[in-house]
Order: sequence, then structure tokens, then C-alpha cells
Amino acid sequence: MGRLGVPVVAGFCTHPHWDHLLWHSRFGDVPRYASPAAAQVAGQARERSQAMAAESASGVPLDLVALVTPLPADGGPVPGEVIEHQAHAVGHAAVLLADRGVLLAGDMLSDVLIPMLDIRQDDQAGAYAAALDRLGEAAGHVDVVVPGHGAVAEGPEVVARLAADRAYIEALRRGEDPVDARLGPHADWLFGPHRSNLEQARGR
Repeated sequence: MGRLGVPVVAGFCTHPHWDHLLWHSRFGDVPRYASPAAAQVAGQARERSQAMAAESASGVPLDLVALVTPLPADGGPVPGEVIEHQAHAVGHAAVLLADRGVLLAGDMLSDVLIPMLDIRQDDQAGAYAAALDRLGEAAGHVDVVVPGHGAVAEGPEVVARLAADRAYIEALRRGEDPVDARLGPHADWLFGPHRSNLEQARGR
């Protein structure tokens, strides 16, 4: 942002996981928003998020972690359309910037992460399917998808990301073990979340 010379007027948290609740003073003392549900969870779990940030990252201003407020009904200064759903985390939201042809997807549509079900919510496979339908509709208006983790998707890759997440979720809903290229030999740590997904989808 500094290199571009673009002023920061607001921040938006896509969901209340610690790595998406970070901030830095160089961005300024501006409003930071999340969906109402996500803001509530972030406030309740702020100390835990601070502890996880301290353990997992360096140079993070811990006093600025999770200081988010509910997004006003009119969107306030956040541009575009906020698409809220309940997949992956309570109050998860994407931001569609249709005039720019960009979708900010949060922790969805990644080329490196499989879908990760929220163990605190029921029927996450169904919630994911519904969320992907909404994101698929939004993706019809964009050329670029920016996920929270992994590479930016452009052009045909946008459709491929949607297809990969849908295939994974539909396999779970059929009671099958998804076959997914993201579960490769260099992503051993994903097998824990993958097993959790299988257990949750099978009601264990």
C-alpha cells in the first residue's frame, strides 16, 4: 500500500480466525470491520487470537489484533458487495468488487488449501455447498479471485478453483474420501484438517 501511495480508509476482516484479524499501525487508525456475526466472535475470542498470533508470527502488534466492529448495514466505507455465508467460520464473508472485476474470497477458492469445515457449526458440508453457489454466481462478474491463502486466480483458473472446492465438498456429502491435488506430499499438515473434515461429514 505504501509503494502504491494509496491511503487506507478502512479495513475488512473476512472471518474471525487469528491470521485474518491482524493489523499494523502503518495502515493508520481507521475503522476495521467484519460481518456482525464475525465481529462478535472476534471480540469474544480476542485473547486467544492474540496468543495464537504471538506464538505463530513475529513483529505482530498484539494490541491491534481483533479490533473489529460490525459492518454497518449500508456497508460504510467498504466498497462493493459483501457476500456473507457460514462456511469455514461464523460470519465468513467475501467482497465482490464487480466494477474492478475482482472477488476477495477470504479462506475459500485457494490453490493450496482444501476446504476446512468449522467444527463449531453443524452441516458444514451443506454450508460450503451453499457458499460456493453464491461465490460461483459472484465469480461470473469477475476476472480475478484473491484468496486469503495461495496464489491469485485469473481467467480460467477462477472456474478451476470453484470446481476443485465443489468436487471436494460433494465427495464429502456423498460420504466419500475426496481425491484432491492439494493433498500432495508437500502438504502433510493438511491431512489433519482433512481427517477432521471426513469425521465431521460422517457425523463422528
